[in-house]
Amino acid sequence: MAFLTRRAFVGAGLTLTAVGASRLSLAGPLAGLQVLGAPNGATIVLSDLVANGGLDEVAPDAGFRLWRTTDDLRAAIVSESSLLYSTPSHVPANLVNRGMPLKLAAIIGMGHLSVVAADEGITSMHDLAGRTVLSFFRHDMPDLVFRAIARLEGMDPDRDFDLQYVQTPAEAAQMLAAGKVDVAVLSEPPATAAIMMAGQKGRVLKRVLNLNDLWGAHKGKARIPMVAVALHQKLIDTAPEVVAALGSGLRASRDRVFADRKAAASLAEKSMDMKPQLFEKAFDHFNIDVVSAASVKGELIAFYEALLELEPASLGGKLPPDDFYMDLPG
Repeated sequence: MAFLTRRAFVGAGLTLTAVGASRLSLAGPLAGLQVLGAPNGATIVLSDLVANGGLDEVAPDAGFRLWRTTDDLRAAIVSESSLLYSTPSHVPANLVNRGMPLKLAAIIGMGHLSVVAADEGITSMHDLAGRTVLSFFRHDMPDLVFRAIARLEGMDPDRDFDLQYVQTPAEAAQMLAAGKVDVAVLSEPPATAAIMMAGQKGRVLKRVLNLNDLWGAHKGKARIPMVAVALHQKLIDTAPEVVAALGSGLRASRDRVFADRKAAASLAEKSMDMKPQLFEKAFDHFNIDVVSAASVKGELIAFYEALLELEPASLGGKLPPDDFYMDLPG
């Protein structure tokens, strides 16, 4: 995908390359900031932030690029080619515990996973016992969430299901839609895509289990702080004005995408390779919000604790430090 700058969005056709952290300076607006976005619907607020000028005064040439895999994201973080990104919320926590100077600024997505199947008789996690369940991104967010919730439901995900994996959610959606598998854990918009593709072939698929609802039955709130915006400490130290603009800018972007879904869908097509019709149909399942990490610290800790119990390596073996959770201004 092209690295899309604010100028490219408004038609000037300019493309910037990423600049290293060594070029950051307190003198004047920040040049060449690369904003990386996770491949999920909630990232639209970050794309909108760049496209609609939310950073123009403090980082006029900021550009947006979608990362494709968590390896791509981790490489960008470690190399410091990007200092601002949307990410699965456990990734920066893991890297902080391994010595990377990162902060969690905000949560922008409160859970977008469901179990999709043709069998409407599936009404609980226990109904999946003995079945083959297709998932993706093994040992990463979708897999961790599903297995953590299975444990909360009193099941052993390594023994009670036959969990199979593919590399991408799109591949999982296509296999489910084609009838090659019966049950899949899907994110959005791939879950919506699978339902639509199956319908075109005369098959009916439904979201039989909402993982947010299952989480809420045990944790009190039917939302999972899955999609975060994280910052490198260098950005905080050298360009505090960017951090200040981020809070008000993200909230304005949230309000804008809710107010005009068609415009948001058009932007998602340009910047995130998402079909606009699919984006609009999936929109209500993205669970978009913008809340500072500090304001949902308790929910994040509860989530992290569930991951630590399931797979300690996913968090680097411990909770992140207290100063990891930022109180996003604005």
